[in-house]
Amino acid sequence: MQKYNSIPNIIFDFGGVLLNIDTNQAVKSFKEIGLTNIDLVKKEYQTNGLFDRLEKGIISADQFRLEIREHIKSEVTDEQIDTAWNSMLLDLPYERLLMLEKLKKNHRIFLLSNTNIIHWKAYMSMIQKVHGVCLSDFFEKDYYSHNMGLRKPDTKIYTTVMEKEGLVPSDTLFIDDMYANYEAAKSVGMQAHFLDLKNGETVLDLF
Repeated sequence: MQKYNSIPNIIFDFGGVLLNIDTNQAVKSFKEIGLTNIDLVKKEYQTNGLFDRLEKGIISADQFRLEIREHIKSEVTDEQIDTAWNSMLLDLPYERLLMLEKLKKNHRIFLLSNTNIIHWKAYMSMIQKVHGVCLSDFFEKDYYSHNMGLRKPDTKIYTTVMEKEGLVPSDTLFIDDMYANYEAAKSVGMQAHFLDLKNGETVLDLF
């Protein structure tokens, strides 16, 4: 397997690459609170869909909850919706934080995540509680789709980060577990690695 220790700049995806996630768990949890339109969850990455708009910061957390409630017959609280939505967020193995800490010594490292304000608050709190650290401290800069108004695989999100940070695409590695995001990074001249989670590959294998 190829190692990337010699590349000066590294941009990491978060969910799937660093944080373990299980989107099927969110589907299950939404079913449990009465969501009738399960396709709504399964089509999370649909352009202009509910989750797309949430992850671009186009709608607020409250607007998201209101739209979810349209598909639930019984009354549910904000907390129930958030708990169901956050159930896909699993754990962040400490070994991956140690890897980031080591890489920081000889590389410029960044985070570029498709995420949303509800998930962001949940995993930031979880990481602080479990590991006693702030995720942002492990990166020179962490970028989140809901703050940028952009979402992978839109190529503009990659070029925006590179322009802001003065990164040369050919000297920059992007790592993601979504093939479309990997292809988009390559299309703008970056080096890229598709992390094949289904075949047991982990980010620790790359360095």
